[in-house]
Amino acid sequence: MKLILVLMVTIFLSACGFKPMYGQFSDGKGDLREVMANIRVSDITEQGRPSRIGQVIRNNLLDRLTPFGETKSAEYVLKVTFLIEEHGYGIREDESVTLQNLKLVTSYQLEDVATSKVVLDYAARALVTYDLAQSDYSNMIARNAALKRLSEEVANQMAARIGAFFSKSATSS
Repeated sequence: MKLILVLMVTIFLSACGFKPMYGQFSDGKGDLREVMANIRVSDITEQGRPSRIGQVIRNNLLDRLTPFGETKSAEYVLKVTFLIEEHGYGIREDESVTLQNLKLVTSYQLEDVATSKVVLDYAARALVTYDLAQSDYSNMIARNAALKRLSEEVANQMAARIGAFFSKSATSS
């Protein structure tokens, strides 16, 4: 029974045109991993200055786009800017905040190095809510953990969008 179910799912997926995003292109000349390995991720700064969260976002992007190391001769450059928004809510009778919303919004552009033309321009967003404790140290640790989760989420969104762009452009050409 399980074998029949697996065969039916396989047939349905092949009939609908399903193709794994990171598989080989239909022309047989390469795969998406090779294309994405040719992306250089620019330094990510906060208002022109280096920041820790910018480094974390960049490292997460490098892990997803170029897991075997950056290439010296990149065909594309990824430029990222970000904004962090914080809002407290869940107010007690003594007017202290009990919950904190932390939102990370990134705007990114993928630029072709040869033509200096922007080929992809999107934004990625992620939101985390965490409890605030009476301890400042606990709140700092919770905020840092939330920022780490946010940077992983936006990096995943960016890598998926870039992968979909290249996968679509490879099948249409």
